[in-house]
Amino acid sequence: MFPLFRRRILLHMGCSACGQDEAYLGVKVLKKLGINAVSKEFECGCEFVGERDDLLKKLVRENRSLLSGYKMVVVGCSRCYYTLKHYYNFIEVRHITQVIDERLSKSAMSFSGSGEVFYHDPAYLSRFETVMDEPRSILQRLGYSVREFRNNHERADCCGGYSPIPEVRERAVELLLHDIPPDSLVTSACPNCTSNLLRFNKPNSKITIKPFLELVDEALGIQIPDDY
Repeated sequence: MFPLFRRRILLHMGCSACGQDEAYLGVKVLKKLGINAVSKEFECGCEFVGERDDLLKKLVRENRSLLSGYKMVVVGCSRCYYTLKHYYNFIEVRHITQVIDERLSKSAMSFSGSGEVFYHDPAYLSRFETVMDEPRSILQRLGYSVREFRNNHERADCCGGYSPIPEVRERAVELLLHDIPPDSLVTSACPNCTSNLLRFNKPNSKITIKPFLELVDEALGIQIPDDY
């Protein structure tokens, strides 16, 4: 078992349109790693970055009291991570893969992950931040073999997940998955990217899209109470 992490942590998997649907997985995985995180959905203002700084700053001021009781906010959505890291300078901000990788690096346990996984770099983690090694390290530590997209790391192609135009998102996914062999497994460390890939992956593609945290949860092999 992992030692208990005693800092007060808030988990923000994403805003209403970004990835809060994976909040249950985030809480579950962190719990297995000895981290008792509180999950709260709030609008961080990521949709206003570069567009409406006035509205973004207003949300930052409003959210300050919500975050005041926590020492760290752990983020799932890559765009939310970028926003909190650069605009919420009053609290420590980390992406969930950074936290998971750090915990796994201190463990001598063996894990049950197996098989090949194609890893897609979310644009906000790879182009605008440097969170590229941690997701790959996690998959490898858990026993998975990491395969790469033709364009990867800071040169990764965007999945189109933040576009308001469905046709753009569909075309971006089509181009992204074009060279992936049938019967492959694909994941991404951003709930919004995963959701977009799931939505626009063609039914007859024979490519499986799986949430990153689901792969982590399955490979950890740690049992916790159902009421976590």
